[in-house]
Amino acid sequence: MKRFLLDVNALLALLDPLHVHHDAAHRWLERRSPLRLVTCSHTENGVMRVASQPKYPNNLGTAGRVRQIMQDFLRETSAEACENEISLLTPEVLLRPDFLTPARVTDLYLLALAASNHAILATFDQRIPAEAVSGGKKALEIIPMS
Repeated sequence: MKRFLLDVNALLALLDPLHVHHDAAHRWLERRSPLRLVTCSHTENGVMRVASQPKYPNNLGTAGRVRQIMQDFLRETSAEACENEISLLTPEVLLRPDFLTPARVTDLYLLALAASNHAILATFDQRIPAEAVSGGKKALEIIPMS
């Protein structure tokens, strides 16, 4: 059974019924089932930060409320925490430092984290240079938007 780490936007899309990619995320989840979700503090904290912002279009409530929504979702899906921690400072992790830009730090970190945990990063982002991290090509899946 494949293991998937969702990036912040993919996790938001599953949790927020008004998210622009909500239906696409659920179609992907149904097509991929059975699967195992893995999670990490980076995506969990990102969802709490984004979904509880007053400016977020479909504000899901306070950070505490978003935390509860996420806890319920992760429990319902039997998500597991990533076991291996990684660093983009490690040469064996980041194979192409020339691809590292401020806009790509999080994407490359999550891709490397997924690869290190024998999982696949599921994302809507089509601009992630998978070859930049060790095992990145096998550890990246783009969720179809349609």
